[in-house]
Order: sequence, then structure tokens, then C-alpha cells
Amino acid sequence: MPAQTRFFTHKGKSMVVKKLVDSLNAFIKWILILLFFIMVIVVFLQVLFRFVLDQPLAWTEELSRYLLVWITFLGAGYAVSVKAHPSITLLFEKANKAVQRVMLALSTLLVVFFFYQIIVNSFVFIERSMVQTSPALQLPMGLVYTVIPISSILFVINLLYITVSEWGKEASN
Repeated sequence: MPAQTRFFTHKGKSMVVKKLVDSLNAFIKWILILLFFIMVIVVFLQVLFRFVLDQPLAWTEELSRYLLVWITFLGAGYAVSVKAHPSITLLFEKANKAVQRVMLALSTLLVVFFFYQIIVNSFVFIERSMVQTSPALQLPMGLVYTVIPISSILFVINLLYITVSEWGKEASN
């Protein structure tokens, strides 16, 4: 197979992966927007009923708290896709290309291992929490905690995609 044909085949696969990751992140972005919109409405109802009607709603505080947790966790996973997490690049920028590649691979492996541990252990935690219900909404707490593995998987997908993309950019330079 000629080198040019292999390049286009590889490029085609990377375009499919890019499209899938971008679609996943676009979906998560719309979920985040929807959750935030719902949270704004719930908090508005909380304020309206508490201070205007003097009849506070017990469920609004609980729901807004759970929505904030989901927004925070999913937002952290989404933030990886737009490289919004802070990083210290002083040593990385001063290193040569070979050391940079090793540092990138090592840091990615450590983060993936960390999130692997979170994902595996969160399923046990979720299973145990399904018998506990929230006070006002009577939701199984395991449902609230399902955001932990979801956001961790999203974090890993985005991290791996960005790492492979950066690796590919350096290889083509």
C-alpha cells in the first residue's frame, strides 16, 4: 500500500473518532445547558416561594443541590475537551521533544489510572447507595452518584483524544 493511501486511511479513521468525540461533547454541552436551565428555574421557585409567598418548597433546595453536583462533574469532564483545566507547563515547555512526549504519556497514564480507580469503585458505591433515598425527593442516592462514573469516563475519553491529537501534532512537526 503506498504511503499516501495509508495516510488517507489513517486520516479517515481519525476524522471518524474526532466526529464521535465532538458529537459526545456537543451532547454533554446541551445536557449541561439543560441542567443549568432547570437549576435556574428551581432556584427561582425556591426564592419565589420562600420570600414572596412565605411557603418554602422543601424539594427545590435538594434538587438544585443535585443539579449543581451533576453540572460540576459533567462540566469538569467537558472542560477537558476545551482544555479549560489549569496546568503547570513550566517544566514541560523547557524540556526537549523526547522528554515532553514521555511527560505527556506518563501524566496521561497516571490520570487514566486514577480515573479507572474512581470508575471501578464508584459502581460499588452506587450499588450500596441505591437503598438510601434523599429526604425530600425520595430519589435513590445511587442515581445522584451515577454522575461520578459518567463524568470520569467522559474525562478519560477527552483526555485520551487530546493526548493522541497532541502526540500526532508533534509527530507531524
